Amino acid sequence: MKQSRIVVFGLALGLILLAAGLPAQETKTPPQAKADAILGQWALQLDADGEYYYLTLTLALQEGKLAGKMSESNGFFTDVPITDVSWDGTTLKFKVMAPTPPDGAERSLENELKLTEGKWAGMMNIPDLGMSAAITGTKK
Repeated sequence: MKQSRIVVFGLALGLILLAAGLPAQETKTPPQAKADAILGQWALQLDADGEYYYLTLTLALQEGKLAGKMSESNGFFTDVPITDVSWDGTTLKFKVMAPTPPDGAERSLENELKLTEGKWAGMMNIPDLGMSAAITGTKK
């Protein structure tokens, strides 16, 4: 009798643990599914205290990971790979090493963009220059 209670208790505990684990697995969204909304080309506008720069951001999945490149419309830089990419379904963070005004020196451009209703809004920080600039963007 005591042994049958242990078996029943073990089965009940196993079913509870199994049931508790199922919803967590169902609610996980694969990163590539969340990334589908941002894949493709984006036209970005950078407002550096009234001086505007126009950028193209291209995002794609490579080997299951989000990757991309950025270009500047006046030729300061073209197809520079983005690095340190993270996307949580709302906020995209990435870095770009690219030449910048005023001297054309290569610097880290640290970006944080939030996607709201299909449009980007965020900031680009250039730590070496102690500068930040607003970025907005729409899909091409």
